[in-house]
Amino acid sequence: MTSADRCFTEVLKGLRPVLAQNGFRKSSQNFVLESPECWAVINLQKSRWSEPDEKTFYVNVGVTAKRLLLFQHERIDKPPAYFKCAWNVRAEHFGSEPNVQQWTVRDEHSVREAVEYLRILIGQFVIPRVKGMLSETGLLKIWEDDSRLGYPLLKAKSVLLAGQGDAQDLSRTLRRLQDEFGSGIVADGVIRHIATLQREFPDTMRRVEF
Repeated sequence: MTSADRCFTEVLKGLRPVLAQNGFRKSSQNFVLESPECWAVINLQKSRWSEPDEKTFYVNVGVTAKRLLLFQHERIDKPPAYFKCAWNVRAEHFGSEPNVQQWTVRDEHSVREAVEYLRILIGQFVIPRVKGMLSETGLLKIWEDDSRLGYPLLKAKSVLLAGQGDAQDLSRTLRRLQDEFGSGIVADGVIRHIATLQREFPDTMRRVEF
């Protein structure tokens, strides 16, 4: 193990207490938290552009519903990669300074600075918000405003609404999905998605108007 790798490992060790006391367990470069309906993942992503004597990384946060994983034929008995989570952002999205930041560690001083800042960011901002999203209802609440959602999140929202039997909100979401993305390069994807909803949630989809 290089000195840069050891510095990165020290960052993981330094963050472990604040995450462990909130129920997260370490899994490689991730800290994961499971609820009956969702997975949350906090990931430290190494940059491929690090210099040989240092390690640069970002901190990613992802939350997804197990229902969405099943819909995508993914396993639900183990945490997904953060980039497979329906909702994922950089950790700074939650903080008082939302500019995305990369961290570079090369010695004890840089490790200490990174850990001290990230403990505050994660402990005071990330974890409280993530815990409010660990249910389908919690995810739907943050996705309530359709106008702020793009193609992937509109599809994810429609799956949760279909699973909950909410035909009224599902009708509105599918209308927007068709209006915004029913033509062009993703048009076939919209058609396939609706067909899958009809197959997986026939009772709800029979009550949908779009």
